[in-house]
Amino acid sequence: MQALETALSARADMFEFDVRRCGDGSLVVHHDPEIASRSLAMFDYSAADDAARQLGYRLPRLKDVLRVARGRIQLDVELKQDGYEHVVIEEVVQSGFDLESFVVTSFERNAVAALRAAHPELKTGLLVYDVSGTEALQMFEQAGASFLGPDYRILDETTLREAEAAGIGLLPWTVNDPVAIRRLLGFTAVTGVITDNPAAAVRIRDGEHA
Repeated sequence: MQALETALSARADMFEFDVRRCGDGSLVVHHDPEIASRSLAMFDYSAADDAARQLGYRLPRLKDVLRVARGRIQLDVELKQDGYEHVVIEEVVQSGFDLESFVVTSFERNAVAALRAAHPELKTGLLVYDVSGTEALQMFEQAGASFLGPDYRILDETTLREAEAAGIGLLPWTVNDPVAIRRLLGFTAVTGVITDNPAAAVRIRDGEHA
């Protein structure tokens, strides 16, 4: 929730976060699959939140993030697993977001395919890492996603130029170095960057000094 407030204060265009499921089906915002070395699938929400508190933080539910973000910022919703795509989309839409105000991304190609089949008008992104730039572009073509979300470290100039020529939109992650942000935003294929430092990225995007 602090990260969301930071993004809002920085005037970021979107807020990126990860969605997982607890054992009782509760949708929560959490990067790792475990809390205190136990899978989230082993907890109901209350127990998972208690475990998180013992580690010094609260475990936000998806609806908590949606409530604060609604009408203030667009969303980049990352699905860390497949099989619950429709539940996530339903909750986001029922919270007041139309399909133009959020995108859904995943490393799981099954999740991307399920989303494209059920909601062809929804923008989806395939996340990739630990492959070459050429392999990443091939994976994107096979997945049928709307855009590609690569680890920025695989984006050499050849890959960036190939993406431009093919009309493939890129949303690289996680780009915290101002020099790298400035370089990437100089390519038309790059529609934005995912960063832990949105204030600096916004300044660079707007042509101000970082």
